Amino acid sequence: MQRLIALLTVAVAAATGHGVAAADEFGFARKLARAAAEAAQPVHSAEVMVTGISDGDTAKVELDGKSVRLRLARIDAPEHQQAWGNRSEQSLRELIYKKLVRIKWREVDRNGRPIVTMTVGGMDVSTEQVRRGMAWVYRAYSMDPELLRLEANAREAKLGLWADPAPVPPWEWRRLKRDGELVK
Repeated sequence: MQRLIALLTVAVAAATGHGVAAADEFGFARKLARAAAEAAQPVHSAEVMVTGISDGDTAKVELDGKSVRLRLARIDAPEHQQAWGNRSEQSLRELIYKKLVRIKWREVDRNGRPIVTMTVGGMDVSTEQVRRGMAWVYRAYSMDPELLRLEANAREAKLGLWADPAPVPPWEWRRLKRDGELVK
């Protein structure tokens, strides 16, 4: 990894015409090295049957003879206790429950769930949840312009959670709950 950082620093310096110190002033080489290391991780792929839905961005599947919970990549759906939480879960159920889906993943979240891209019938499930107004683009992990455009369209049309005049993003709701600031 150190060798990769050094090589990338020199490459950035050469490409920009600046010295090595200037090239790494903002940590570009480290960011590039981290991205390269992530890209080098193997992509796992499987076709699986969806056996359960936990909420608007989490499903259970049978994988290698085990029941595994999966987290949909790029989105964050309302929690059950939030407005639209149950409807978001129902939307995901309509899309994938008891259906054969294709999943791809590289990493797992802090709860040990694979973070997956999931398609059913050629449709990206995360994209569809956003299009329906049943989830936010999870900006900490995705700034996909197409997904952001679909979210803006759903907001403008007041679809799903966007019918609420002041929807609270799940990441903010979880923080408020954790900090004891959530007003019931």
